[in-house]
Amino acid sequence: MQNLRIWNYLSLPWLLFTMIFFIGFFILAFSNEIDPAILSNNYLKKLFFNTILLSFSSAILSALIAVPLAILVTFYKFPGHKFFSWGLSLSIAFPAYVYAFIFVGIFEYSSPVSEYLRSININLPSIKNLFGASIIMSMALFPYIFLLTKAQLSSVGVNIFKAAKSLGDNNSTAIYKVIIPSLKPSILAGMALVIFETIADFGGVSTLRVETFTVGIYDAWFGYQSYFSAARLAGYLLIFVFFVIFISKYFGHRYNSLAPKTAEKFEKLNLSTGKQFLVTSLCILIFGLVFCVPFFQLIFWHFENIEFSLVKNLSLLYNSLIIGMCAAIVTVFFATSLSLSHRGTKKLRPMILISSSGYAIPGSVIAAGLLIVFVTTFNTSITLYGLFGLLLCLSLRFMTPAFNYISSSLDNIPQSSEKALSTKPNNPYKAFTLFYLPQIKPAVFLSIMIVFIESIKEQPATLLLRPVGFDTLSTRIYNYTSEGQWEMAASPSLLLILLSLVFVYLINKNIDLKNNF
Repeated sequence: MQNLRIWNYLSLPWLLFTMIFFIGFFILAFSNEIDPAILSNNYLKKLFFNTILLSFSSAILSALIAVPLAILVTFYKFPGHKFFSWGLSLSIAFPAYVYAFIFVGIFEYSSPVSEYLRSININLPSIKNLFGASIIMSMALFPYIFLLTKAQLSSVGVNIFKAAKSLGDNNSTAIYKVIIPSLKPSILAGMALVIFETIADFGGVSTLRVETFTVGIYDAWFGYQSYFSAARLAGYLLIFVFFVIFISKYFGHRYNSLAPKTAEKFEKLNLSTGKQFLVTSLCILIFGLVFCVPFFQLIFWHFENIEFSLVKNLSLLYNSLIIGMCAAIVTVFFATSLSLSHRGTKKLRPMILISSSGYAIPGSVIAAGLLIVFVTTFNTSITLYGLFGLLLCLSLRFMTPAFNYISSSLDNIPQSSEKALSTKPNNPYKAFTLFYLPQIKPAVFLSIMIVFIESIKEQPATLLLRPVGFDTLSTRIYNYTSEGQWEMAASPSLLLILLSLVFVYLINKNIDLKNNF
């Protein structure tokens, strides 16, 4: 299409940068010698074992929490079902690394909770291990599966449910035999997101004393100053990420045919008074554990912090806002360019899809790649260029959701309307402002919100790529939690979570799950 040709040129700098980055990173990571004392076989086996076990166990536990809750709030009427349909997703505002230090602080040996339980002869086991980390990660990340499952339920339709019941199945049997199999694509997609978020986490696993690849990358880079060893670890992790992508795509494709869709919506099913009480109690219990307990614990620590400085915390908030806004603007601009270019030409589509797949790649991998490519190519650190390197990393990492939302919005444009547009005189500016922009404006707004909030929560990439002396809410939280100063970490954590909650509310209010997932 002539009106879209200009977007090929606007997206070209991003495409060239991403291709050079990925190719250069793999060549440098696997062609240079590493320090065998750092990356011993036993150490690599340990990192592999911890990363795989933690990520998959977190995904399984998240699914066990999310899927029953999504079915309950979608299918059944009970007191509070409207609130819990969105309230149970609020824990997504808590970064996993904040969750980790909150529950470590609550259950550590000297905490009031542990002291009280010991007084009645109950000794709590330590949560600083793989099992404890899996539980905490699943509590923080299950909303990814919860939201995707709710979206799938809204599109499955009531017809197949009625068909199952017409064959003599009761409500529970129909859900088990028909509805749950139709949810497999969304469950697998959500589990893949949980796996990606788990392997990308750094602050949480550090607090919980679980050595994963992100910890190994950070230690190799800053602890041992062994840049190529860090790059090699990042390369191994990237291969593992591609393996997870392949598995999720393969099984998701196999089950796609099991999800017939219809425009009809489910009619809420009635429960007996006793079952309504049980379901409401379950939702209250989970909501209290995943949101109320950590939130009020942060408030308690905040008021206990005698060294609280409003000026310092507002400065951290300002830095985080700058990072979030700049990353959102850069990312959404190129996401728009890539989406329109993808729609206008078939030649660049493979490159566009590769360059917009960064969400599955941990921030530590992208950061290590940028650092090593700049050090090797230009004999200088990318951190010397201010926020440039960090913005590149964040844009690479969070290009995926922005590209997907805008592309999905463009797919809703009727082909007849575009054909009519092509008969007009070629004016790319007017075509964009008068035709395409009104169509994609909601998706652009949603993309800005998502990239903004993900950028201010990103911790490992910010720690690796921030300029010297530049702190954000996420980096200051790590500085405090790495020293066990929970009360000091509470204030920046509260600011980060309150800011996140604003965007979570806006996303829940504005997103149409049925069309965007």
